[in-house]
Amino acid sequence: MSDTTLVFSIEEFQSRLKNVQNELANRELSGMLVHTPENIFYLTGYQSPGYYMYQCLVIPASGDPVLVLRRGELSNVQTYSWLPEQQVRTYDDTNDPVVLTADTVKEMGIAPGKIGVETGSWFLPVRNYLKLETLLDGFRLTDAQGLVEAFRVIKSQAEIAYIREACAVADRSMQAGLDAIRAGVNEDEAAAAMFSAMILAGGEYLGMEPFISSGYRSGNMHSAWGHKVIGDGETLLLEVAGARNRYHGALMRSAYTGTPTDEIKRVTEVCISSLNAALEVIRPGVTAGEVDEACRGTIERAGLYEQFRKRTGYSIGVAFAPDWGEGHIMSLQRDDSRVLQPGMVFHIPPALRVPNRYGVGFSETILVTESGCEVLTKLPRELTLSQGVSL
Repeated sequence: MSDTTLVFSIEEFQSRLKNVQNELANRELSGMLVHTPENIFYLTGYQSPGYYMYQCLVIPASGDPVLVLRRGELSNVQTYSWLPEQQVRTYDDTNDPVVLTADTVKEMGIAPGKIGVETGSWFLPVRNYLKLETLLDGFRLTDAQGLVEAFRVIKSQAEIAYIREACAVADRSMQAGLDAIRAGVNEDEAAAAMFSAMILAGGEYLGMEPFISSGYRSGNMHSAWGHKVIGDGETLLLEVAGARNRYHGALMRSAYTGTPTDEIKRVTEVCISSLNAALEVIRPGVTAGEVDEACRGTIERAGLYEQFRKRTGYSIGVAFAPDWGEGHIMSLQRDDSRVLQPGMVFHIPPALRVPNRYGVGFSETILVTESGCEVLTKLPRELTLSQGVSL
């Protein structure tokens, strides 16, 4: 197969695999069973929306990995992955893929002992874990959750390039949504404008749907379009991501139909100030907790913490549904002592909500650089008014 069909060079994939195998050796693990779609993609390039069916990448501490997956997905391995066909084991829908996984481990000659599993993976249900434990007699399933993710948190230059493209898609989608907003328009129409712009800008299927909510619905977290007609004198909260080769960049903005009240003006100012405060402190060596303190502290001093009550931000990169973020890998949150390093990418979305009344939020996707941070999303950081005026 030609390198030109791959999202990354074979050398980059092999470097990632080597890093994982070195860590397996450091932990005295004879191998690892990887069930998480993002981690399988990161190590092999294989991708498909069909990950709702069982799949597992069997990684020995040394030697070649083998991918176990549904037979119908084999062509996607051939299209997207560097793995040759002899490193793939397929099952028919009438076969038991867990049995195939256990047989594969034994056929690969992985030495009995401790073998790592992702105990936090959404794609390793208890039933399959228990079956693997029974079938892999002589092996001890050992928690290796986060082993692969530890390497994903710092992005390569090639990964950052895809995130930049994703952020450009998010900008286009968000601008289309903001342009479509006016009193009397259904939320569905604004959502359709966002989807259309996203796809026409080169965006791919997302890890999570865009959010657009107006009026009282804007105060409720994760409100997608809801067939509501946008009224006059209402806040709107919009959040969208772009995706390129499974890498995501996200953006949140707010709008108002009519002349905003003093209350909306104030929460808008505080929200934007909290985001600016976070951006100002980001640099290598700063802890995740210090970034959160800058953002959250701004909100607390304004007396609005009850309208916030969440983390400041989260890592973003590779994603399949149900989420576009990597918050399970690293979050910007209270008292978190993890240190920021160049190459980390975060989505920072402070939002102030009063449930069933209103909500405003503003976010950016940012890259930690050698000396500070670069904002990758580019739209103005301001409340958009439906008359075409910005505050």
